Parts: sequence; structure tokens; C-alpha cells
Amino acid sequence: MKKILITLLMLLSLGTAVRAGDQNSQLRSLVSSYKGTEGFEIVDIGSIGLGLLKAAAKTAAETPEDRAALELFKGLKRLTIVDFSDAAPEAREKFLRKADRILKGGEMLMEAKDSGETVRIYGTSSADDTLLEDIALLAEDTLIFLRGTIRTDQVEALMKQADK
Repeated sequence: MKKILITLLMLLSLGTAVRAGDQNSQLRSLVSSYKGTEGFEIVDIGSIGLGLLKAAAKTAAETPEDRAALELFKGLKRLTIVDFSDAAPEAREKFLRKADRILKGGEMLMEAKDSGETVRIYGTSSADDTLLEDIALLAEDTLIFLRGTIRTDQVEALMKQADK
């Protein structure tokens, strides 16, 4: 009985990992399918570009708080930003429906409302909850997809600092 239970648990956890990877590839595929579509501005920054951005930001960081915030981005490997604020309403709605369907297969980490706009943050937590992986922020006219990892203890420290 124990062997069956352990086997089922392993299969369930494997299924979760496969779905997370599948979600990542589905989101990348969705973004690729909208490249060149009128009203969609897509910026995709790989590891070299992110390295340059991190170096520039580190140089510009003036306070210890700024440098602590930059530590969050150490584990990031790729950044994709999709701005569809100028897209035709029907193209925009179609993109949002597809993105919502893909992201709802994952874990919603947070939903926030600001000035009437809702921002949902999706991602995957590691088994021990020390890392957040592949984070997607979806607003009414923007998708930001961060591939890589962010340590949760750094996020908590930064949030405590912001509360002061």
C-alpha cells in the first residue's frame, strides 16, 4: 500500500512539474504568435541583455535598499514584456483570454487592484517555498514574464523595508 501511495505522489508531483514547464512554453508560444501584430509591442531580453541591465542598475544604485532590491533579480534568466495597450480591442481581448487560460493552469500568487486596474501575479513555488519560479504579471494591457528564480526571503525583506 505504501509503495502505491508513494508512486501516486511521485506521479502527481511530476505532473505538476510538467504542467509548469508546459505553461512556460505555452506562454512563450502565445507571445511569439503575436509578434508583428499591430498594437503589440514585445520586448524579449535574454541572459546577456539582463546581465547588462543588472550591471547598469547596480552602478546606478545609490542606497543599500536599492542594492538589496537588485539582489532579487540575480536568479532571472529572461524577461519578456508585452504591451498591448495600442492593440485593437478584439485582438487585445483574444490575447487576454488565451493568456488567462494558460496562467490559470498555474498558481496565482497575488491579485492587486490599483486605480481600477487589476494586476494578477502567477508563478511556481519550490517545494520548500524558498524560491519563486517563472513569474508572470498580467494587467489589462501588459504581460511581464520573468523566467528564472527569485528567493522568497529577499522578497519578504524588501516588503518589510517598503512598509517602514
